[in-house]
Amino acid sequence: MSKIQSNRKKGYETLLKATTSAMMIALSVIFCRYLGFPTSGMWRVEIGFLPILIVAILYGPVWSAVSYGLADFIGALIWTGVNPFILLCKIVFGLLLGIAFHGREKIGLLRNILFFIFIGFAVDIMMMTPIFVFSFGHTWKSALIFRLAAFSVNTLLRIILTFLTDKFLLPSIYKYTRKNRV
Repeated sequence: MSKIQSNRKKGYETLLKATTSAMMIALSVIFCRYLGFPTSGMWRVEIGFLPILIVAILYGPVWSAVSYGLADFIGALIWTGVNPFILLCKIVFGLLLGIAFHGREKIGLLRNILFFIFIGFAVDIMMMTPIFVFSFGHTWKSALIFRLAAFSVNTLLRIILTFLTDKFLLPSIYKYTRKNRV
């Protein structure tokens, strides 16, 4: 392969990563802000993680962290106002998604369950509870109760949607991106 062909291939791959990530960022904003409920408050049932999961699987932790950070930033900028601590939580969530799922041939059910229980506990409860106490003035008790409710519902939803995505959607996504499952 000549140097020109090699550069074209790298350029194509970078363009594909950027366009796929941009599409997933837009979907994440829509899934979180329009399909999430309630639209504001201390907890939200939302599926905004799902497009970022696809970025994590395809491109790894850095791309998924940046993508989730941008999705939260754009959504918050338009609707609620940006909170840098919540933005940091989304970046951490995206990073951990990439670490857990990038390069996997299949997402095993046990990995899926354990990961989302871990990340739900670490991010949804341990990181988000103090944010609601110190940034928004909620009591520790109310913040913890609402974050536990969000953890319970969202963890189950994440596990189910990740399983279904791996089983039914990823083969088409790999075909679109011309990537083989590793």
